[in-house]
Amino acid sequence: MSDQNVKAAQKYLNAMFGGHKDWVKLDEDGKTGTAVMQGIIRAFQIQNGISTITGTVGPLTINTMKKLAIITKMDPNDTPQVNVCLVQCALFCKGYAAGGITGIYYTSGVNAVKKMQENAGLEVTGKIDWKVWSGLLSLNWFTKVSGGDSNIVLIQQQLNSDWSDVIGVGPCDGIASRQTILSLVGALQAAEGVTTELITDLNSVNFGDATTNAFPGTLQNGQNSTKYVPFNKIAQYGLYFNGYNPGRFDGVFDSTTESKVSEFQEFYGLTGIGLVTKGKVNVSTMKSLLTSKGDTNRAAKACDCATVLNKQQALDIKNAGYTHVGRYLTGSVGKEHTPKYLTSAEAKNIENAGLSVFPIYQDGGYELNYFKDPSQGSVDAQTAILAAERIGIPSGTTIYFAVDFDCYSYQIDTFIIPYFEQIHMIFFSSTNDKNYKVGIYAPRYVCTKVYEAGLASKSFVADMSTGFSCNLGYSMPKNWAFDQFCELNSFSSSPSFPLDKDAYSGRDTGFKKFDAVSTKTDEEIAQENLRAKVKIARNQYVYNVMEPLGYLNKIMDMGVEYDKEITLGEIVSSEGIIEISTKISTSIESSTGKIYNVNVAIGNDGGLTQSCKSQITAISTNLVNTGVDGADKFGDILENIALSVKSGNITFEVENVLANSAEFSITCSTPDLLPEEEDEWAISVALIFKLSFNSDSGKEFEVAKFAEAALPVVAAVAGVVIVAALLPEGAIVAIIEALTVSSSALAGFVGA
Repeated sequence: MSDQNVKAAQKYLNAMFGGHKDWVKLDEDGKTGTAVMQGIIRAFQIQNGISTITGTVGPLTINTMKKLAIITKMDPNDTPQVNVCLVQCALFCKGYAAGGITGIYYTSGVNAVKKMQENAGLEVTGKIDWKVWSGLLSLNWFTKVSGGDSNIVLIQQQLNSDWSDVIGVGPCDGIASRQTILSLVGALQAAEGVTTELITDLNSVNFGDATTNAFPGTLQNGQNSTKYVPFNKIAQYGLYFNGYNPGRFDGVFDSTTESKVSEFQEFYGLTGIGLVTKGKVNVSTMKSLLTSKGDTNRAAKACDCATVLNKQQALDIKNAGYTHVGRYLTGSVGKEHTPKYLTSAEAKNIENAGLSVFPIYQDGGYELNYFKDPSQGSVDAQTAILAAERIGIPSGTTIYFAVDFDCYSYQIDTFIIPYFEQIHMIFFSSTNDKNYKVGIYAPRYVCTKVYEAGLASKSFVADMSTGFSCNLGYSMPKNWAFDQFCELNSFSSSPSFPLDKDAYSGRDTGFKKFDAVSTKTDEEIAQENLRAKVKIARNQYVYNVMEPLGYLNKIMDMGVEYDKEITLGEIVSSEGIIEISTKISTSIESSTGKIYNVNVAIGNDGGLTQSCKSQITAISTNLVNTGVDGADKFGDILENIALSVKSGNITFEVENVLANSAEFSITCSTPDLLPEEEDEWAISVALIFKLSFNSDSGKEFEVAKFAEAALPVVAAVAGVVIVAALLPEGAIVAIIEALTVSSSALAGFVGA
């Protein structure tokens, strides 16, 4: 929404600073936000002689603010100041009534600054000091925004009130932002006296040895002297951000705070390992409250590694106190592509050591692009199931699929949820004979969102990555089973190897005994891997064809069977019946009934080539001309199929034409499913429509005239049947009418 005061600020800034070489012209649209605030910062830097004009507030800009004389209420007759104009512009853009852009700091401006100070938790003086400057010349808001939390506003105000000299002036918008969460550790360091100077970059804050050593013993119920109140406050803040509301944020450690500390410790797996006393906040508890990885020196019952374990290594893991080990089903690590997957020999070593196993699938997932392929989840699920079966993972075991990058919250719904929907679909199909369960390895909030979507039964939390956006400020997912919190670069064994320490909740006990599988040579394993790859590729091709056509659930329920006609359903009306079936083959069959062919090809931009689009348009136009409702969607369906299969052909065929029946089909096929392999692997998927008129319908085909109009007929019939879900119950009537009125070429094609 446009605001006239914001527009006035934009006009002033452009007019005042437009001649400077580093000025970036602002849109004069009256809309506040990042661009205009960066403009005000840039204007401040120009006006106050800062050498590097960035539009962002760094140490140099803060130091300049500190050196400026404090601005107090002026006399109306005083000389206007450009800096005052900038304050007035900033106040308008923050939503405060500054009076005007006059350069005279007077009543309206003073009252606006007082309101901003009150909202920000600062001392209400009405004076423009460096804290007012830094607050106004930031991207922070000082009133609760939509979706904000009033308790978080209170916490943010108290942080500014108590510790802004060290942590700066943070937002008071009610959102658990990165800045707010990092401020908690900064506030702790300030309370300890570890840090006394302004922290100009909160990203540099670390709960390290100095912070650990300066912690004041143990916080507990009734210990509320002046010395402990600041620390009690920070503990209460940490409890709230982790989902445990202490009911107060005043630093009084009461029975409710004690109870919430106990609940937190129990849920986070901090009890039972000699680490904490329930209900009391020692430094280890505080680390878990303020950082995702917590106390990295704490004992762990679980671990994971990318090393294929020999007998001694497995025994050493057990003797070190670990009971569970996470191991990979596939893949390799390092530049030399060292295998990281479970082997038959390793399985015996793990069994003999008495360890339980939880399997991990990760052949990618280190960046966002991995999750942009809509079929990636399906491929990964099939690969994981086959690998688990091959090594003897027992029925019902949870397999953890990895999201191992700094995923932002807005990317979860767009990319991660669809990825797990694909996995979920495969795991709940006939492909998953051993009833494996879906788990997720990811930052906290990613795990939570996927769990709440019903797509993962257990979570393996990537808490070691403390800087990940979806770890900072988010509580542990309710279904967490393992929590990765520390990497040991060299676990002592023969030979030594890297090992990750994982907290263990008991929600997933893993398994101790592998199912018996036949021992195979390397060549046999290679051939088996190839067959598995081919099977997955063929299955995925079938899914890619069936999904745009609307028959994916059907084929998932029934499973993929080759060289057998499988009934998918039927459409019945008073005129007759359309039987819909599919035939999937591992070969490409030649046919005399083929009347139209689309050569599927993908261009360099990832879309269909123009030639391919033109062929689809030629077919879909015939159908659109019929005037049947929903026919205009057929071209989009064909394009979606082509984009899904990416190569090969889409053919239209007509066969077995009789007076009262005819058979139409659409077939998607490719002769070389895996071009990277030496051998060629073919696949074809035919969707078959058998149209039969009832004997009393009064309708029949004029067989002699059929061939001359075959193309539009097939396009019409096949297309209308595909979009039949959009049609009323009289689908066959609609088809017949389409065939009789679609064009002059079809006149007399169907007679009464």
